[in-house]
Amino acid sequence: MIRRGIVVAVDEKTARVRVQMPDLDGLVSNWLPVVQPKTQKDKAYWLPDIGEYVIVAFDEEGEHSDGYVLGAIYNNKDAPPVANKDKFFVRFEDGTEIEYDRKTHILRVKAQTVIIEGNVNVIGNIHATGSIIDEGGNTPHHSH
Repeated sequence: MIRRGIVVAVDEKTARVRVQMPDLDGLVSNWLPVVQPKTQKDKAYWLPDIGEYVIVAFDEEGEHSDGYVLGAIYNNKDAPPVANKDKFFVRFEDGTEIEYDRKTHILRVKAQTVIIEGNVNVIGNIHATGSIIDEGGNTPHHSH
């Protein structure tokens, strides 16, 4: 049985939420696990916010204790941030954005600061509109 509801509580440690179902006189579910794309060798973690509109699958008997949150859905209050089938897009509450356009092959990251741990290999050119600072002492600070 599929139901729509609103997240009213989040357990960050167990990746579970409680969901209120307006069509069932505001009934609130027990703690329900949130479906994730990977949970074993590779792990993904992203929980819906309190107040987020979600889809829940319950067992055949409709018991509100045995179910899973399948994901969040857009609605009249929260519309999709882009309208382009070729884009993967994430916008965080602080304005950070990650966008990949599979048609143009461009990955765009908009953030106040990006930290990369590990090595970076570039095949091609690097273009910068600001300064590039190398704290290892290899920056040429002279002009030709």
